[in-house]
Amino acid sequence: MYCKCYFNNLCCVINEIILWSEISSEHPVFIKTVAALTNKNLSQSIVNRLNEVSNMFKPINERARDLKAACRQTSLIYLDVKKLIEEFLLHDGHFLMLIPDVKQYGKDDMVWQELLEHITHEQRFMFELFTNFQDLLD
Repeated sequence: MYCKCYFNNLCCVINEIILWSEISSEHPVFIKTVAALTNKNLSQSIVNRLNEVSNMFKPINERARDLKAACRQTSLIYLDVKKLIEEFLLHDGHFLMLIPDVKQYGKDDMVWQELLEHITHEQRFMFELFTNFQDLLD
């Protein structure tokens, strides 16, 4: 499903951060929308946690977009990229822990469960990708 990303410079990593932080920010919105359309009646606590996850990834995306303009000056942004990766991994782990709680709604709705499995798969892929980037930067 995903192409392999080769880490040939920090610009590549920044582009991946931009892509995956945007997707990660939209996944909770998508979950809430489908839940509303399929009468899942998510609790306010779950909705708040989904909103929180969505909002966690937006600043990462914005900072990565700012860094993209300077990505040719590798020595100046190296530490900033490392910090973004660490923050991304923290928030991705947080989101991955939330998804099982969301799956408790609509247990008999296989489309809903498959959607959540797909999102889980993507978020795990991101976690592995950024863990690999982190290892390369250490």
